[in-house]
Amino acid sequence: MPVKKVLITVALCFCLLFSACGSTLHGTDELIEKAREEFSIADAENMEIRYAGLCGKDDDVLVWFISGNEYQMHRYLPMECEVVGENEYRFTQSFNPMDRGTDIAVYQWKNGYSFLVNNPDCAMLQIRNDGEVVEEIAIREDSIPFVYYVNYIPPEYLFLDKDGNEL
Repeated sequence: MPVKKVLITVALCFCLLFSACGSTLHGTDELIEKAREEFSIADAENMEIRYAGLCGKDDDVLVWFISGNEYQMHRYLPMECEVVGENEYRFTQSFNPMDRGTDIAVYQWKNGYSFLVNNPDCAMLQIRNDGEVVEEIAIREDSIPFVYYVNYIPPEYLFLDKDGNEL
């Protein structure tokens, strides 16, 4: 019988271990706290972290976060989560995006691209193929930060100001 008790104890330990890895995050506040753990910056526990937006594909979402404030350099964190209910998520993993400078970040995700625009001067995301405009996405200043996802890998994309100049 002692072997049976040991096996039951080991099984319970595994259940507890795996249930902690897949805990459900409820709402933006819990997502921000998880992002705080994932940011690889010094003093992340005291730094301002804001929810920027999300985009989704299938049962997964890519949630974007911004660290820093108007006096600090911004860093961006896309975090993949599985949707498990209304405003309930299960963390999968976090990523390091491509920093495009001028407060714009891009991440290749799920055979597409996710864009985060945090620059109030950016008025348009333009997607091109062989120099031809395929898609133009207007970005209003009051919608910054702006998150957008294209379900394919665009050959070329530009971020433009209100006068059509590339940022």
